[in-house]
Amino acid sequence: MEAPVDILLVDDNPNNLLALEALLSDIGARFVKARSGVDALKCLLEQDFALIILDIQMPDMDGFETAAMIRGRERSRRIPIIFLTAFNRSDTQVHRGYALGAVDFLFKPIVPEILRSKVAVFADLYRKTEEVRRQAEQLRIAERQAHERRLAVAELEARAQVLAEADRRKDEFMAVMAHELRNPLTPIATALETLRRAQPGTLQLERARQAMERQVQHLVRLVDGLLDASRYTAGTIELHHQALDVAAVVQQAAQMSQPLFSARRHRLDVQLPDGRLDLVADPDRVAQMLVNLLNNAARCTDPGGTITVAVARDGDELEFRVRDPGRGIRPEVLPRIFELFVHNDRARDRAEGGFAVGLAMVKRLAELHGGSVAAHSRGEGQGAEFVVRLPVSAGAPAPAVAPREVAAPDLSRHILIVDDNPDIRATLADQLELLGHRVEVAESGHEGLERIRAAHPELALIDISLPGLDGYRVAQILQSEPDMRTRLVAMTGYGQPEDRRRSLEAGFMAHLVKPIDLDDLFRLLAT
Repeated sequence: MEAPVDILLVDDNPNNLLALEALLSDIGARFVKARSGVDALKCLLEQDFALIILDIQMPDMDGFETAAMIRGRERSRRIPIIFLTAFNRSDTQVHRGYALGAVDFLFKPIVPEILRSKVAVFADLYRKTEEVRRQAEQLRIAERQAHERRLAVAELEARAQVLAEADRRKDEFMAVMAHELRNPLTPIATALETLRRAQPGTLQLERARQAMERQVQHLVRLVDGLLDASRYTAGTIELHHQALDVAAVVQQAAQMSQPLFSARRHRLDVQLPDGRLDLVADPDRVAQMLVNLLNNAARCTDPGGTITVAVARDGDELEFRVRDPGRGIRPEVLPRIFELFVHNDRARDRAEGGFAVGLAMVKRLAELHGGSVAAHSRGEGQGAEFVVRLPVSAGAPAPAVAPREVAAPDLSRHILIVDDNPDIRATLADQLELLGHRVEVAESGHEGLERIRAAHPELALIDISLPGLDGYRVAQILQSEPDMRTRLVAMTGYGQPEDRRRSLEAGFMAHLVKPIDLDDLFRLLAT
C-alpha cells in the first residue's frame, strides 16, 4: 500500500474545501485545509506538502499574492501549485498564474476526473521523489558508515600492530630480565659454598663476601627496574617536591653512575654555571633521570670516552644536557626512543645490561614535573644528546629534612621477627643478634600474637603476607588490646604509597620494603 501524501487545500469558502476533499478522497492523501492565504503560509511553516490547490479569489490576500509568498520562501518554493478560479478566464490571468510557478490552471466548475488525474500524477511524482531522496540519503549514510568502518578497521589494525609490538618488546624484556636474574645466582651459590668451606679470616672468605655483596646489589637494581616498569605502566609514580641545590643533585647522580663509568674507563665532564642553581622538584626523581641518562650514555659509548652533563638556566626552565660520542641512534628508532622496552640495538643493549626502561622513565618523570625531554642524534656512530627541561618551580616545596648520620644503635632491644620465610627469619635474626639485640622469631600470625602477648617485646617486625592471619590483621588485633606496648613495624615487598597508607591505618608505626635496608632499620631501633 502506497504511503499517503499531504496536500494543502486553500479556499475561503468552507463548502469548496469539503467538496475538494470529497472529490479527492480516493487518491490516498491527507488533506490540510486553509481558509486564507495567511493560514496557508502558516501551514507551510509547519510541514511540507506534495501539492497545493489554491483558489485565486480570496479576500485580503488573493491566490496570486499567496503564490508569490510561497515562491519567495526557500522551503516551499518548489511545491507544485494548481490554481482554481470560477471567474476571470483571460489569458492574462493564466499567464500570470504560470509566471508564478503554477503547474496547472483549472476553471470551476471542476471536472472531477480531470482534477483527480492531475492530483494523482503529482502525488505519485512526490512519492517517487521522496523515495529517491530517501534512497539517496540511505546511500549517503551507508557510504559514511562504510567509510567510518574502514577508518575504524584501519585504526584497529594500527592499534593491533602497536600492541603486538609492545607485547613482543615486553616478552623480550621479561626473557632478558629472567636471564639476568639467574646470572647473579651462580656467583652467590659459589660464594656460599666458599663461606661453608673457607677458614675465618682468609682471603677466600673476603672475596666470597664481596662477590655476594656485588651480586645482591645487582639483583636489587634488576628488581628496581621491574618495579619502575610496573610503576610506569600502572601510572603510580608520585613526586615529593622540595627546594634543592642542582649542583648537589648532579653530584649525587655522578656518584651513583661512577661504578659503570669506572668499569668502562669513561670520563665525566660536568659543566655548571657560576653561582647556585635552585630548583623546586623531587630530588630523588631528578637524580634518577640523570642517572638513567648517564648510564645510557656510558653503555652506548666505547670504553675510554668522555660524557658531558651540562646544566643551564633558560628563562623559567632549567636545562640538563647529557652528551656522548657513542654509537648514536638509528633514524627509525629516534622517534620511539622514549617508549617502554624500545632498544636502539637489541643485541648490544642486552649484552651491556640495558633493559629499555630507563629512557621511558626519564620521559615520564620529566612530564610529571611539568617538563619535557628530547633526544638528538645524527645517526649511527654520531653520538647522541638528551635534553631534559624542567620548570624552575615545579610544585610546592616540602619542608626540608636535615640529613642525619645513621649508625647501628648501641642499646640492646628485645625484638620479635614474624615471617613465614625461614631464611628471612634466620638471616635477619643473626644480623640483629650480632648487633647485641635479643631476638625471638615466629613463623605465623597466630604464633606472633602469642609471643607478643606473652613476652611484650619492644619491637615486632611483622611480614604483611603471612598465610592465614596476615600482618594487617595481626596489627589490628593488637591495637585493640589495652595493654599493648610493642611497637609494630611492617615488612613487605610492596612499597607503593597505598601500601604504606594501609600499613599505618592497620596500626604499624613504620613500613620497611624488602630487601630491608639496615640503615632504615637502625633508625627505628635508635628511636
